[in-house]
Amino acid sequence: MNREKKDLKKTIVPLIAVFLVTSLFSCAEKREAHRKTDGDVKGKILATVNGVPITEIDVKQSLKRVAHGEKVMPEAPQNVLQTLVRNELIYQQSLELGLDKNPGYQQKLYEAEAQLREFQRQEMATLYREYIKNKAVVTDSETREYFEKNSGKIQTKFHVWQIFYRGEETRIAEDDKELKSGKSFEKVAARRFPNLPKGMKAPWDLGDLYWFQIPAPWQGVVDRLEPGQTSDIIKGPNNRFWVIKLVDKTVDPKITFDTEKGKIAEVLQKQKADELYDTTLGQMRAKSKIIFPK
Repeated sequence: MNREKKDLKKTIVPLIAVFLVTSLFSCAEKREAHRKTDGDVKGKILATVNGVPITEIDVKQSLKRVAHGEKVMPEAPQNVLQTLVRNELIYQQSLELGLDKNPGYQQKLYEAEAQLREFQRQEMATLYREYIKNKAVVTDSETREYFEKNSGKIQTKFHVWQIFYRGEETRIAEDDKELKSGKSFEKVAARRFPNLPKGMKAPWDLGDLYWFQIPAPWQGVVDRLEPGQTSDIIKGPNNRFWVIKLVDKTVDPKITFDTEKGKIAEVLQKQKADELYDTTLGQMRAKSKIIFPK
């Protein structure tokens, strides 16, 4: 009886193996549709498994996970390549067996694909920003015209103190109320830094700021203040709030068009790029169908 079982086992195991291998090749046409051609593959092809390429980049990626910063032995790439060949064989066989329908696998696959989509969106957003920036051309005449219209501000250094909060509109309102009641700016500002070491420069003292260092929300505010004056609450993006005090302002005759034209060109290019970005984004939205299912 035991001998019959052994003989049966010897017969069944090869039959199963034959079935699995046959199954692997039975849907070769299905895999063919998903293969990459040599022109699509990036990096040197080190092996192919039923037409599916395994490249130098695949090996390098696997080595990153295996090595973790350790020294890579000379035989490691070849060992990794053999592992990738083995795993590709198992992957293809698993597809033929329908193991890719496993709910746990499907969930992990969906999450991995979501990460890939996020990567693609972020990278394309960066490339698109650069594309728009290159389209925003600033001429010499525009640069000179900007300097002539804003020479007073450009040639002035502004010594500024600030009280700043992010996401705490109630607290900035309380500080603003105390300042308007006559409490000194230093005392109100210092309340946020109770353990400030003696001799350390006050964190609220920003020193002298040049025109290109002034935050966008302050534009049209700081340049209208006279020394000693304090602003109302300034609201900025990302839930930021300031109250600023102009300590002093001085004109620097060394600041000329020639010293500032590069910075002016950068500022104007950014303005143009931001406007072009907003315009093109508006056009995209207008011609697209965007649905938020309830």
